[in-house]
This record gives sequence, structure tokens and C-alpha cells, in this order.
Amino acid sequence: MTGSAPQHSAGRIWYVLGGILCIFVGFYAIGRPGLAALAITQVIGIFTLVSGVFLLFAALFGKARQHRLLDFFSAALRIVVGLLILGNIVKGLLALTLVLGAVFVVEGIYSLALGFKLRGKNPAWGWVVFNGLMALILGAMLFAKFPSDAAWVIGLLFGINSIFTGVTLATFGMALPRAQEA
Repeated sequence: MTGSAPQHSAGRIWYVLGGILCIFVGFYAIGRPGLAALAITQVIGIFTLVSGVFLLFAALFGKARQHRLLDFFSAALRIVVGLLILGNIVKGLLALTLVLGAVFVVEGIYSLALGFKLRGKNPAWGWVVFNGLMALILGAMLFAKFPSDAAWVIGLLFGINSIFTGVTLATFGMALPRAQEA
């Protein structure tokens, strides 16, 4: 056991808990794709806000200092998007489709950059890269079918992305004790 292991174990719980929550949220969204457009908009707004708060806690209490600023950015993006969606439920469905597509693209780029930065330093780096690729693909799918599929596709794609993000967060947190640098 290295000298940095106790340092990592205190912050890893936030990654694991955030990952579990994202996985739960993802399966819920996939199971309810046929909800009315207004209900989908409200549920996704809440889920985006909550996942941003958990990522914010990971950034605040996690011991991974090198990418803390990027974690704050990702958390702030999710929190802001969630609040905007909840404030515009009636008009938000089409906007949500575009905003969620942009979130997936930005999250994909960030995850790819972070994953390659962690290569050789954290055993979960491949999951981070895979999450980035999946987020980019989901973002492209949202833009390709806009606006015709906006009423149901948001729940399905958001659920898929949340599952990938959840698995990535959980495996990243579990790998922190073995990481050379996070």
C-alpha cells in the first residue's frame, strides 16, 4: 500500500456513490421513454441537476487535484442545464434536445481528454475514454433526428449516457487506491 492510498480512499466514495446514482437514473429513464413530453423534460431536468450536485461533491471532496477544475466545470454544466430545463418545462422539450446533445458532445470531449491524460496512471482510464466515445455518439444521434424524435428519444439517450457515466464514475472511484496519480 502506497502513502497516497489513504488520501484517495476518503474521496473515492463520492465517485462510487455518484456512479451508482447515475446508473439508477439511467435505467429509470430507459424504462420510461414513452412518458409525455412534459414529464420527460421535468424528470431529465431533475436528474441532470442531481448528478451535477454529486459530481460537485466529488470535485469538492475528492483528492484528485489535477482535474478538479474540469470536474467543477462538468458539475456546473449539469447543474445549470438542470435548472434551465426545470424553469422552462412547457417550452423546454425542443431546447432540451439541443442542450442535451451539446452536453453529450462536451462531456465526450472532456472524457476523451481526461482518459488519455490518465493512461498509465489509473487502471480505469479505458472506461473514461469509452464513456467519452459513447457520449459523442449519443450527441450525434440527438442532432441527427432533431426535432422529429424529441418527445421520446431524450429519455432513452439520457438513460444510456447516464449508465455509461455511472459505470465510469464507479470504476474510477474503485480504482483510486491503485492509481499512481488521479
